[in-house]
Amino acid sequence: MLRQYSDAASTHASRVLEMAERIIAGEEQQLGTIRLNCRTAWEENEKARLALYRHEADHHCDRGASVPSVCDP
Repeated sequence: MLRQYSDAASTHASRVLEMAERIIAGEEQQLGTIRLNCRTAWEENEKARLALYRHEADHHCDRGASVPSVCDP
């Protein structure tokens, strides 16, 4: 689950970077598609984050840990 969250977060970060680079370069003709890809990646990231958070809570994976969940902002 942590690997899925990490992969989803990396994909989202890549999509955000792509969107920023295209805007900075003035290549805004495909901005709608790029925004959609970014939004989709964000949604997948959120699903993975919530799944990991629920898993930690349901199975007490953070039991005894003195650090917050990896999902906490």
